[in-house]
Amino acid sequence: MSTFFLKGKSRQVRKRKGEKIKKKPKRTNSNLENGHHSSESDLDLKKFSEAEDSESDQETAEQKKLRLAKKYLEEIEKEEAKRAELKETDDAVEKRLQRDYLEQKGKLKVQAADNFIIPTDKDYRLIRVKDHRLSLTCVCVSSDCQIAFSGSKCGTIIKWGLKENKKLGCLTYKTHAHLIKGSVTSISLSTDSKYMASADQSSFIQVWDPVTLKHIYTFKGHKDSVTGLIFRKNTHDLYSASKDRSIKIWSLNEMSYVETLFGHQSPITSIDALSRERAITAGGRDCTVRIWKIVEESQLIFNGPIGSLDEVKLLDEEHFVSGSDNGSLCVWSVLKKKPLCTVLEAHGSENDTPRWITSIATLLNSDVFASGSYDNNIKLWKVGDAYRKITPLFSIAVQGFINCMQFTSDGAQLYAAVGQEHKSGRWFKMGNAKNGLLVVNFDIKS
Repeated sequence: MSTFFLKGKSRQVRKRKGEKIKKKPKRTNSNLENGHHSSESDLDLKKFSEAEDSESDQETAEQKKLRLAKKYLEEIEKEEAKRAELKETDDAVEKRLQRDYLEQKGKLKVQAADNFIIPTDKDYRLIRVKDHRLSLTCVCVSSDCQIAFSGSKCGTIIKWGLKENKKLGCLTYKTHAHLIKGSVTSISLSTDSKYMASADQSSFIQVWDPVTLKHIYTFKGHKDSVTGLIFRKNTHDLYSASKDRSIKIWSLNEMSYVETLFGHQSPITSIDALSRERAITAGGRDCTVRIWKIVEESQLIFNGPIGSLDEVKLLDEEHFVSGSDNGSLCVWSVLKKKPLCTVLEAHGSENDTPRWITSIATLLNSDVFASGSYDNNIKLWKVGDAYRKITPLFSIAVQGFINCMQFTSDGAQLYAAVGQEHKSGRWFKMGNAKNGLLVVNFDIKS
C-alpha cells in the first residue's frame, strides 16, 4: 500500500495502544476574565488605542498643511532671532572699534551742544563742608562717574560719592602734614581708578589708593611746586608740570621716573593729555601752548595772545581750547600755529580790565566746553563751523572764583571747585562768595 506525504511533518497523531490523546482546551470567556490574554488580543487592544488617538487628532488635509506651515515658520523665526542677536553683537563690536579708531585719530565728534537744556536753580547746588575751610583749588572726577576728589588751599583732599553727593573720606593737612605741604594744586585719577595722584606747594607728587585713601608712594624730582597732573588715558603713565618749567613722565606700574621734557621759558600753568603719547601744556607768561610728542622726542609750539596763557584743555586729539588772563578764549587745531577762532573778553571786564579765564572744562570729542572766571557765571559754549566759530549756549549763576571744572564722561554733570580767592594767589577776595563744590545736573535731550 503506497502512501503520499506532504512536505513537512504529518499532523496525524498516532495513538499507541492503551494511551489516551490529550485535547487542547477550548478558548472560553472565563479564560479572558482570568487574564489569560493571547497575543491576538494584545494586538487588538493596541489597534484600538491607535484608532482612538487618530480619532482624537482627526484633521483635514488643509488643516494639516496649515499646522505644518506654522511649525515651519516658528522654526524659521527662531533661527532668524539667533542670527539677529549675533548680528547685533557684531554690529556693536564694529561700532565700538570704529569709535575707538576715530577717537584715537581725533576725528570722533559728537554733536551734543544742541541737546543741552538750560538748567534751573533746582538743577545745581553748592556742597559745603567744614574740612574745606579755604577756597577750593581743584576737582577730579573718575571715568566711571562713581567718585570725585576735591582739593583746597587749606591742604585738604575730600573724596565724594557722586551718586550720594556726600563725603566718603578725607585727607587733611593735620593728619597728613608729612605728606601734604600747604595748598593742594592738582589731583588726577587713572582711568581705571586704581591710582590717585596729588600735588601741592612742595615739589613732591603723592600717590594714593582712591578706595582706602592709603598712601602708596612719593615721587621726587621737580625743583619747584607742581602745578598740574594728568594720567594718560587707559594707562598708568603720569605727566606732571611744574613751576621749574619742566614736564616729567612717571610710570606707576614700576613706580619710577621715566623722562623730563624742557622747553617752556616760564612756569607751566596747565597740562592735559588723552590717549596718545602726547602732553599739552600752557606756559603762562611765555604766551605759548606746547604739544609734546614723546615718542618722536619733539614739540609743537603755538603762540597765543598777549598775556598769560593760564588754561589749556583738549577737545579731542586734534583740537584744544585755551584761556588767557586777558579774558580771551581760543580754539586751536594741531595743524595750525594760529587759533581757528577767538572770543575776546569772554567773561566781560571790570574797571576796563578783562576778567581772567580761571578754568576750562571740555566734554571730550564733542562740540561743548565750559569756561569759568569771577564774574559770578559759568558759561557753556558751542564750537561750530569746523571749529571756526564759538557760540554761547547759556550761563550758570554762581558767586566766586571758578578755579577748576570737569564734566562727567557722559556729560550729564559738571563739577566745579568754587572759592573766594584765585587758586594761584590772594590778589583779592570775594567776600560774598562761599567755598564749596558746585554740582550741576544737565537735562540732555535724547
